[in-house]
Amino acid sequence: MSINEKASEERIHSRRKALTKILASAAAIGTLGSLTRANAAPVSAPPPAPDSASGKINGAPGIILDHASTSWAKIRNDIHRGNGPVDNYAAFQQLVADKKYLTIDTPVSINKSIELTVKNQIIEGRGNGIITPLGNMGNEFLLELKADATQIHGMVLDNPMLLKSETGGRQGGIMISANYCEVSNCYFYRMLQSVIAPAGFGAYGTKITNNWFLECLGAGTGMRDLHSKLGEDRGDAVTIWGSGTIMTGNHAYCKAGEDARLAFHAEGLPGARKHLRDFDHKDIIMANNMAKGSFRRHFAMENINGGVSIGNISMGGATWWGEAYIQCKNINVKNTIRYSNSPDILNGNAWRPIKAAIAVVNFNEGVNIDSTVLIAKGTKAYGFAIATQTGDHDVTLSGSMINEGARTNTALLLNQPKSFRINNLDTQGFSRAAQITTNKNVTIISNNCYHQLNGTGKGMEVVKGSGGTIAINGDTYNGATTAFKLPNVDNLSIQNTRVSEAERFAELSGIKQSLLVTNNMATADRSMPLVYSNGSAPDISWCVEGNIGIRSNFSYTSAQLSAINSALNQRSKHAGKNVSVDNNAVYVALGNAPESPWLNLATQKVVKPA
Repeated sequence: MSINEKASEERIHSRRKALTKILASAAAIGTLGSLTRANAAPVSAPPPAPDSASGKINGAPGIILDHASTSWAKIRNDIHRGNGPVDNYAAFQQLVADKKYLTIDTPVSINKSIELTVKNQIIEGRGNGIITPLGNMGNEFLLELKADATQIHGMVLDNPMLLKSETGGRQGGIMISANYCEVSNCYFYRMLQSVIAPAGFGAYGTKITNNWFLECLGAGTGMRDLHSKLGEDRGDAVTIWGSGTIMTGNHAYCKAGEDARLAFHAEGLPGARKHLRDFDHKDIIMANNMAKGSFRRHFAMENINGGVSIGNISMGGATWWGEAYIQCKNINVKNTIRYSNSPDILNGNAWRPIKAAIAVVNFNEGVNIDSTVLIAKGTKAYGFAIATQTGDHDVTLSGSMINEGARTNTALLLNQPKSFRINNLDTQGFSRAAQITTNKNVTIISNNCYHQLNGTGKGMEVVKGSGGTIAINGDTYNGATTAFKLPNVDNLSIQNTRVSEAERFAELSGIKQSLLVTNNMATADRSMPLVYSNGSAPDISWCVEGNIGIRSNFSYTSAQLSAINSALNQRSKHAGKNVSVDNNAVYVALGNAPESPWLNLATQKVVKPA
């Protein structure tokens, strides 16, 4: 026999000897007699204590290697079927305090929250196992996780009486007030708040995976009271305040007719900026989840620094937003949103929500969104919206958007973004590509986008405000009445852009600092006008040249040509530059300096600025 074989045989012998001692000892005290002989009759137990005996487990034998089940402990809510469910709180609370590994395999009802205080505890559901609340549990959670590394697997939790509260405490399934906890493969039925990790603790390292949140309830008044602000502090499938959280593989469906708040929500700790711990960076992974029904929003992150929202599907029915990002930083997003919401649904109307498939709210920095959107039939909404303007938004948007809803729908509502970049965005079927409200601090850059509009509106339009910078490069606009209506901005650049099926290329006015319209192409039976509605171009630095199929009324005045301090001579001049003057003459610059003369190519007249 080799040395390895001999060592292996000694280990097996040692384990057998140790197990024999455990079984013999247990059998001697009558606690494991049924384990020593498979067919032996169970050891007789003392008669069960009366139901009123607080803290006692009826008929339960002694400890079995730190594992037990509710059937073993004879905990079930249907012992007295004629009198309704039994309150199992006392016996169940004692059992979870005693056992580290527990199986719920019977129906259990409780009238008070069960506190899990054993570290590394594992509780799993099996067979007929289900936990339900009794009538006084309208503002309490069924389970409160208060010990680190607690695991809940395969449980079924139900709220058959549809208990819920609009104020005060919240009805719910599981509250997590510990770190490194996991809730997996569970079913939650008819809950107001299925799983929550509250801000008061700030859980770290939470995993919410592969669960079903079915027939979720809401606390909003829906259509019953359009002036009510109820429902914006509860009514979620999953809400986590904390960091290091993973939510993946979950389904959330709202009960028909309910006004719920959120399907999946992650929020950073409110005080973490002031007292930052190593694990308070508010990181979050929200991936591969599905949500459907009348939650006000399906996927949301708030005050998260460092997160991904990827592979999620909003299946329709969100009454405000399919996905939303609020006061976030360093977020990567790539989801699929089907936005179906009748304009008759006014849930949360008192908050005056701007309805959109994708929304950013308050302020954001470094948020990169690359989602696909379908606006369904019968729906009035934006594809993307800056839904409130209370701070700076630094956002990049890509992806695709299809409008099958109202023909008046606009793809993008850009309400004073500080820095907004639109890259490779494909939109189809909207009236407008972008509706803009601007100010002097706004910068909007659009690159290589494709917009197939429905022929009823402008392509990109400034509807309010003054100032800011807009730069468009390489975009395609089909089916707009006018491709660009962009008045009163500081700086405007339109380059390498193609426009077809439009009446006008652009309507411009009030440009304050610079204008560049070069190398664009309009394809139509006749040339498209580029109209500057103030008449001759203002005294700014501008260049309109190299365009195909576009005719322009841009022209300098004789006064601008001859004034040495004009923007034409100070900023835009180079030797050989051709300019139109008073719409009827062409002059060429004979040098770069402000005082260099201009030559009329037809009459040979020389104008020397002074």
